[in-house]
Amino acid sequence: MCKPSAQTPVRQVLPTNVKPVHYDLSLKPNLKTFVFHGRVKVDLEIKEDSTTIVLNTHDIKIHSATLASSHLKTESTQTATEITYDEKRDLATLTFQESVKANTTAVLDIVFEGVLNDQMAGFYRSSYKDDNGEVQYLATTQFEATDARRAFPCWDEPSLKATFDVTLIVPDHLTALSNMNVLSEKPYHEVGKGTEVGKLEGKHEGKEVGPITLKEVKYATTPLMSTYLLAFVVGPFEYIEAFTSGEHNGQPIRSRVYALPGSVEQGRHALNVCVLALEYFAKVFGEAYPLPKVDMVAIPDFEAGAMENWGLITYRTVALLYDEKSSSIVFKKSTAYTVCHELAHQWFGNLVTMEWWDHLWLNEGFATWVGWLAVDNIFPDWDVWTSFVNEDMPRALNLDALRSSHPIEVAVNDPAEIHQIFDAISYYKGASVIRMLSSWLGVETFLAGVRRYLHRHKLSNASTNDLWTALSEEAGVDVSNFMTLWTKRVGYPVLKVHQDDPSSFQVTQTRYLSTGDLKEEEDETVWWAPLGVLTPEKIESWTLTEKTQNFDLTSETLFKLNANQTAVYRVNYPIDIIRKFADEIKKENSGLLHNTSDRVGLLADSGNLCVSGEQTTAAFLELAEAFENETDYFVWSQLSTHLGNILSTWYGQPPAIRDAIKGLRRSLFAPVAHRLGWEFAATDDYLTNILRVLAISNAGLSKDAATIDEAKRRFWLCAGGDTEALHPNLRGPVYNIVLRAAKDEEEEIRLWDEIHKIYHDQTIPTDQRLIALSALGGAKSPTLIDRYLQMSLDENEVRGQDSIYVFRSLSTNPEARDLFWDFFSQNYDMLHAKFAKSLSLFGSAVRSSVSGFTCLDKIAEIEAFFAEKDTREYARPLQQAIEGAKVNGKWVQRDHESVAAWVEKNSGRFA
Repeated sequence: MCKPSAQTPVRQVLPTNVKPVHYDLSLKPNLKTFVFHGRVKVDLEIKEDSTTIVLNTHDIKIHSATLASSHLKTESTQTATEITYDEKRDLATLTFQESVKANTTAVLDIVFEGVLNDQMAGFYRSSYKDDNGEVQYLATTQFEATDARRAFPCWDEPSLKATFDVTLIVPDHLTALSNMNVLSEKPYHEVGKGTEVGKLEGKHEGKEVGPITLKEVKYATTPLMSTYLLAFVVGPFEYIEAFTSGEHNGQPIRSRVYALPGSVEQGRHALNVCVLALEYFAKVFGEAYPLPKVDMVAIPDFEAGAMENWGLITYRTVALLYDEKSSSIVFKKSTAYTVCHELAHQWFGNLVTMEWWDHLWLNEGFATWVGWLAVDNIFPDWDVWTSFVNEDMPRALNLDALRSSHPIEVAVNDPAEIHQIFDAISYYKGASVIRMLSSWLGVETFLAGVRRYLHRHKLSNASTNDLWTALSEEAGVDVSNFMTLWTKRVGYPVLKVHQDDPSSFQVTQTRYLSTGDLKEEEDETVWWAPLGVLTPEKIESWTLTEKTQNFDLTSETLFKLNANQTAVYRVNYPIDIIRKFADEIKKENSGLLHNTSDRVGLLADSGNLCVSGEQTTAAFLELAEAFENETDYFVWSQLSTHLGNILSTWYGQPPAIRDAIKGLRRSLFAPVAHRLGWEFAATDDYLTNILRVLAISNAGLSKDAATIDEAKRRFWLCAGGDTEALHPNLRGPVYNIVLRAAKDEEEEIRLWDEIHKIYHDQTIPTDQRLIALSALGGAKSPTLIDRYLQMSLDENEVRGQDSIYVFRSLSTNPEARDLFWDFFSQNYDMLHAKFAKSLSLFGSAVRSSVSGFTCLDKIAEIEAFFAEKDTREYARPLQQAIEGAKVNGKWVQRDHESVAAWVEKNSGRFA
């Protein structure tokens, strides 16, 4: 792998001799030839005497550039004498003969053209099929982090905010959207020329195209904003509309969901969430939503989940559209959360923007936390904070337990590095430390500090320290004194509990590494850690501020650290305390651990500490048995995660060992599956419904005969046309169960072909098609695995954006891992070229192809393969995947004998 330079990196930023304050941008995209023409007039403040102007461009051809300036009432206009490009650094340099003077203003007028690419970056094209099955195209944008420069020449840095006037010249039958409301829409005729200029012509795939009548759409001026938040979309969209109450915004805000014809009604759930969240955020932030409208658009080809463009939020189709009758219930929550996350950005990220990408976590970590805060307000019965403990915190802690992790606040010098920090650290660790701080300060105090921060920095840029300052002023404590440790240092602690005296205990903190081989020089940070000591009487609000501290209990009693799981650390208890916890769990209402988050946290800590060797896997399996009478979905989900992780990691162990672990899982989940049954009653609440799905899935994959038989029966009834036989919530689990339970290859191929047919059914919701796509990766047959891999290369089979479902599915399938790696390594150059402009997708492919292995010899082979590649663009995901694979390999080496002993001890119980 390429090693970083020993020199201190220098941030790559534009010269500061001029500053843009306003853009007047006009674009004319051609959806047949995939070329767009544009003109941008930029109002500049001249900071230094200048004969050159440097700005960002990427794949943009500048035809001309003129500069109009005035000095001492003398106006002059000059044309650039030279235009040069630095393609490596995305720069264009415009050279002028005469110097423009400092402390004056000028207007830079650039005429240019570009390509509507197919790389889901910049101003790009996205394909769909019309009612006749013909492929058509729409145009859309994705500018974050540094791709506005692909659409027009600009100063593409977050701190260089400006206002924007946008004009789009488009076919008159299409809808054209931008950040602001439409000011005017009229037929387009170029000034001074005939009416034919108001039409598009050209060639498309060798055929003459046109003419197409055009219209000109002008939009209101935006507020001051960063270039990465500008957006425009052109396509044959339909919309549904609603207005907010106006209670906290001062006036009703028009909200719309746009989608391709025939699917827009599936946006009703997102629209309902939107109007409630807009009012909620205006209330908690103390600032009205500053734009007159918000549009949310479903885009067929979209690399990320969604993008918070101010007033024009774009989404993957599956992240925005939800069919109440035909979609799986798990997507209802994810849609609500994604909408709330993107709306939170309208304030935290758009109104106040990070000054540079070092502070990305300010955008993403906060939007994650406050997005869930809004979902909790709208759907209080979903218990989203326990969900956060169960799903989001582990994503952060698992990644941050690797040496190859990074601090929340990480230096970014080269724009090419930015995409690598859009990860679980920026989003989920960022959100976790915000949750920890807000719980410690009190949520109301915390939000008051946020209001102070937003009001002080609105329409400007800010840093992490600016947030700490506002919170410190509100709370009366120096927040930065202890929070800097959490944002600027990598990792987090494990707190080891030692108890000799039943009326006191000792806590020692060390950095937690899942490798279990911490070196002294890696253990220098002393974290500030709120202990939240739970006892039968109360919660003690003690804080750990030293490497080792002693604490006195008010009585000789059982206690648990991190009450409600609000703090970011793991706890390593002595085995005798863990066994006492197991006894508590068996009590009615779980005794001391009656709060669901505390039971989830206990399992999460135990399940991860056995990976690092600080506890044993056999001890975790013993603890798992204590939950046989558990009733809460989130606890079952945490059990499922860790038992599944053990089975996945132990895939190379003898069948008797794997079957015994499956037997334990079956003994826990099958009774729940049988009790809840297969039918969804109207009176069942959300958590009951998702527990039913989880239990049936785990029971079936653990070879519960009754579950497998019923899954096969319902699958074939549904395939035969009785769609009522298989509820949409259960289709994914059933696809997985029947494929894994196929008695021979012939049956497996029949099942696989039927699921493949479902994936291609355009009449069902997108989420159901993607569920089928993921399930196909669970095949055991090498023939089917190869078919699946070949599908991933065919854009007619799998859109580029959806390749992540293929990669993830294969990564979790033990039978597919070797074939997947062979495919990836043999097709490396082709895959790299395919995702060259969507590097997060390529990083996902790298991670998925590597992370499942546990054989250290195989991992060494993989390292040797990448040693000869230039890995700078995906260094983080590669390092993290290889390290994670080594962790699992060492885990099996260390614990396989103790697990075998546990199996022997329980021989016959889990057959």
